[in-house]
Amino acid sequence: MLTKSKFMQGLQCHRLLWFSDKKRLPEPSIADLHKFEQGYLFEKEVHKLYPDAINLKNLEFKENIKQTEEAIKNKKTILEAGFNLNELYVRSDILEPDNQNWNLYEIKATSEVKPQHLPDLAFQKYLLEKLNIKINKCFIIHLNKEYIKNGEINPKELIIKEDVTEKVEELISIEDNVTQFLEILNKENEPDISISVNCNKPYPCPLKEHCWGILPTNNVLHLTNWRQYWEFFHQGITDIKKLPKDKLNEKDSIIYKAVTQSIIVVNKEHIRHFLNPLQYPLYHFDFETFDTAVPIYDKSRPYQKIPFQYSLHVEQKDGSLNHFEYLALGDEDPRIKLLEQLKNAIGSSGSVIVYNQAFEISVLKKLSEDFPEHKEWILNVIERVVDLIIPFREFHYYNPLQKGSYSIKRVLPAITNKSYDNLEINNGGDASILYFNNHIKDKLEVNNELRQNLLNYCCLDTEAMVMIIDELENLCGD
Repeated sequence: MLTKSKFMQGLQCHRLLWFSDKKRLPEPSIADLHKFEQGYLFEKEVHKLYPDAINLKNLEFKENIKQTEEAIKNKKTILEAGFNLNELYVRSDILEPDNQNWNLYEIKATSEVKPQHLPDLAFQKYLLEKLNIKINKCFIIHLNKEYIKNGEINPKELIIKEDVTEKVEELISIEDNVTQFLEILNKENEPDISISVNCNKPYPCPLKEHCWGILPTNNVLHLTNWRQYWEFFHQGITDIKKLPKDKLNEKDSIIYKAVTQSIIVVNKEHIRHFLNPLQYPLYHFDFETFDTAVPIYDKSRPYQKIPFQYSLHVEQKDGSLNHFEYLALGDEDPRIKLLEQLKNAIGSSGSVIVYNQAFEISVLKKLSEDFPEHKEWILNVIERVVDLIIPFREFHYYNPLQKGSYSIKRVLPAITNKSYDNLEINNGGDASILYFNNHIKDKLEVNNELRQNLLNYCCLDTEAMVMIIDELENLCGD
C-alpha cells in the first residue's frame, strides 16, 4: 500500500520508496527513535486540546477504518482517522467537522511549517476527497518556539495552528505522483536512480551508505562548492584527480592540490595569525547537550539545548594542563549546578577555545537569559571565545585524510594520528540521547559504565583541541 510516509519517501527518492516498501531499510538509529518519541510526546499535548474527540490511535487497520466511518457519520472530531481506497492508505492526525465538510490537521513536532509538510497534507486531502470527504481547510499544528515552560505545560500556549490551505491546493501533481509511486511499488527490482542533492533533502537518506559506496575514495562530493560538485558529478566526473583545475574556487583548489600531489597543504602565515593573539591560560571547552520537543524544565523552550555535561582543559603558558569536568546525575535541571561549577573553573582572563563557536555561544547566551544572576560572567566568557575551527574551515591546513571535512572528528586524526574510533561513544548525537534515555527518560539506576563512556568522549573533545593547537604551533615553528 502507498501510505503517506511512503508517499513522502517517493518524493525524495524512488529507490528509498522501493526499499521501504520491501522492508529493506536499515534499522532506525537511536537518533531516529528519539525523534519519533519527541513527535509522540508533542502529539499527546495536542490531543489534550481535543478532549471530546474520538481517539482511534491504538486500533488495528480494519477496526480503525470501521470506527472512522462511524465517527464521520456522527460528525465527530477524530484523532488518527484511517482511510483506505484500493492501494492507498492514510491515517490523519486530526479530522474535525466544519459545517457539512471537514478540516484536516497534521501534527509536526517542529518549530515552523516546512516545505515537506505540504505534500503530506496534500496526499491526505487527495485520498479523502476521493472518498467524498470534502476538506475545507488544512492546518499544520507545530511548536511555538517562543513558549517558555513555567510549571505545568500549557498546551494552548505550546502549539501554533497554521492555516496552509492555499499552499496545499497549489500542489497539483499529487495524482501523477500517486500513479508513478504505485508503479514503483510493483517493480521487482530497485529503481536505477542516480545519487543527487535529494540524498540529504529534506532528510538524510538511510540508503546513503548503500548508494554512495560507488564513489572513489577522493570524490568530487568532498568539494566545498556543492552546486559545482553536483554539476561535475552529472557530467560523469567523480574523481577529484580528473577535475578541470581552472574551474575550482580557492578552497577547492587546495583540496585538488592536496589530493593530486598527495601532500598536506599548510599556510603558516595564516596559522600564525590565528595563534598569535591567543592569551594564556587557554580554556579548552566543550558542552554536551540534549533537547526535547516539549520542554521538561522551567525556564526552557521547545528544542532548547540543555547542557548536562562539560569538559575543560586549562593549559598554562608553560604547557601544564589541568582537567575539569561535570556530568549531571539527572535528578534535577542540570544547568544550575553546571553553571556554578563552571564559574569556579574558568578564570576572568585567558582565551576560551571551542570548536565551532556557534553552538557553544548559543548555549551560553540562553543560559545568560534564563539565569540572569550569571549573565555578566557568561558574557565575559563569550567575549573571550576563540573558534579553533577557523584555520581548518578556511583551509589554512588541509590533509587529504579529511575528505573535504573540517569537523574535529576528521581534523584530529589528520593532524595527530589520534581518533575517536576506540571510544564506546564517539559522537555527540549518541552521547546526548544515551544520557537522556538513561538519566532523564527512564529514571533507571544510573549506569556507571555509561557515565564513564560519556566522560571519556567529552574529555577527548577538549583534549583534542589541546593536541591540535600543539601541532599547529609545531608546524609554524621556525
